[in-house]
Amino acid sequence: MERERIERMKKLAKEIQKHFKNFYLNNHRISEDLDFFSQRDFSFSRLSSKLRKFFSVEREERFEDNIDFIIDGIKVSFVLFPFKNINPHEKFEGIKIDSDYDIFLNKIYAFGRRIESKDVLDFAFLWEKYKWKKEEVKRDFEKKFPNQSFEIYLGAVLSVEDYPYLDDKTLKIIEKVKREWIKI
Repeated sequence: MERERIERMKKLAKEIQKHFKNFYLNNHRISEDLDFFSQRDFSFSRLSSKLRKFFSVEREERFEDNIDFIIDGIKVSFVLFPFKNINPHEKFEGIKIDSDYDIFLNKIYAFGRRIESKDVLDFAFLWEKYKWKKEEVKRDFEKKFPNQSFEIYLGAVLSVEDYPYLDDKTLKIIEKVKREWIKI
């Protein structure tokens, strides 16, 4: 991704947060789009009206739990994610974001809903960086996502045969997690 686009995304994220303080980014890296999360319900119509007061919206699409916009060629999503964080939000260059640990827990949760290469890559990157213990992650996952089975989600995460498109380094990290978390 070119540097100019990254700078435009950072600037747009800061501007959006100035007007929408209850939302935070759920990324540990700059990606192709901006995903703003809220733990509280919000009105898509009111959000859309307010957003259009400050930004030139090129396109809008509504879904069950999120509303997406294209602003300055950048996809911006506002997502209802009604789960309390384990750790406080952090700041990255003035932008409110989730903690790496909460992002990691969210990535595990995402595996129960979809499997995308970006989620596998993020999971592997964050685990390799911090090497969190399974017991801690299990406890906090079940606290954050009540009535969800950590083992089922973990099974989806560690099913490396589902990821033939991954590079060797990422596959090795997933295999390492499997060895450490599942005593075979």
